Amino acid sequence: MFATELKLSKKLLPIETTALTVAYHRALESVRPDRLFEDPFAALFVAIAGDAALSAAKLLFASTDYFAIRTRFFDDFLSKSCRSGCRQVVLLASGLDARAFRLPFPAGVRLFEVELQTMLLFKESVLSIARARPRCDRHLVSADLRNDWQSSLVQAGFRDVPTVWLIEGLLYFLTNEDTDRLLRDITELSPSGSAIGFDHVNEATLQAIAPIADGMARRGVGWRSAVEHPAPWLRDLGWTASVHPHGQVAERYGRPFEQLDCPAGIEPVTWLVEARRSGQT
Repeated sequence: MFATELKLSKKLLPIETTALTVAYHRALESVRPDRLFEDPFAALFVAIAGDAALSAAKLLFASTDYFAIRTRFFDDFLSKSCRSGCRQVVLLASGLDARAFRLPFPAGVRLFEVELQTMLLFKESVLSIARARPRCDRHLVSADLRNDWQSSLVQAGFRDVPTVWLIEGLLYFLTNEDTDRLLRDITELSPSGSAIGFDHVNEATLQAIAPIADGMARRGVGWRSAVEHPAPWLRDLGWTASVHPHGQVAERYGRPFEQLDCPAGIEPVTWLVEARRSGQT
């Protein structure tokens, strides 16, 4: 039912817009002969969403290469973290992420997807059509990250064990205050040995996209925050970070992408971040 409503909707919710944009580009990447990953469900999400997916995909400036690099980086991050001992995974604002179905998680991994109920309903309806089966112990958590999502996560079976967290494509849509509060909430739930991965942008990136920012904001997907460098911010919270400029990761994967065309003196950076919980602050 929700799939039909989403297809016919004249105005998508922000979470629907961004989730469909990512799914659209993941579907394109999955059919490339030199693909960096394969997501067999992305095309089905897009097909069922119909025109809504195409409209969403045209909204954001980033290319398929941009999303492909980010997806592959966090695929590698999650796999590495689980091999290092984390057996609990939390995907915050999981959108149409299908990693529970496509990554070869070690035995015993418990994975939680935290998302708004409407998105979870749409996602589950599509996955049921595909008869998809998760490759881990998967749990859905219907919650709004602006509210008390931690209680919902604990009620779903979250345990006080080393956990790997992924926040992909979210933080710059939040205010600085909301971003800081979210990271502090995660830290309180993360014992030593936990890991976190996320992407963020610097202030110059916000300046660089200013010409198209108004159009994005009218669709409810305006970028609201930036961080000049994530490492000091995370260090203050008790995390040891490894920070990678998106462009450098793209070169490493053999997939450089076109950078933003910026005025002189503006150097936009998108950060891909992985960090390890180094103890109590």
